[in-house]
Amino acid sequence: MDLKFSFGGASPDHHDHGGAPSGVSLPLTAKPVSLGPASSSLDIVLRRTGATLVAEAVSGDGVTYARAEVDTAPEPAPEALAKAARSAISRAVAELEGPMSESVTAVVVDLGTDSVALITALGINLADPVVDAALQRRSGIAMGTPVRVAD
Repeated sequence: MDLKFSFGGASPDHHDHGGAPSGVSLPLTAKPVSLGPASSSLDIVLRRTGATLVAEAVSGDGVTYARAEVDTAPEPAPEALAKAARSAISRAVAELEGPMSESVTAVVVDLGTDSVALITALGINLADPVVDAALQRRSGIAMGTPVRVAD
């Protein structure tokens, strides 16, 4: 069996391809895909369901890319809640694939009246609530990433 391949710039083959071109020019390039403004954000959202703390990586258009759950006591002390939050955040970020793990745009705390207490227990300065060195080391989220209470 004689196989012949033709690439752009190579001499054309002498077979009939029904009018189709005999080769494709190299290198092949992919056209960039625009995700649009809503998809350009990727937040780690912390919320509680009963005695479980849930961290989800959610895009601006509502797609959940990762989810992690950590069991807590029904009414955990702020320090215990902070430990569970660090664990849940770390697990959710670890579940993200490739560059997505480096694309987190915010950490959103949605724990109602416990939100501010959790942010404080994490050691984050309320005057400038951003991911600090300690949370960055644990989770891989870039330092300076905003931390905010859910709307």
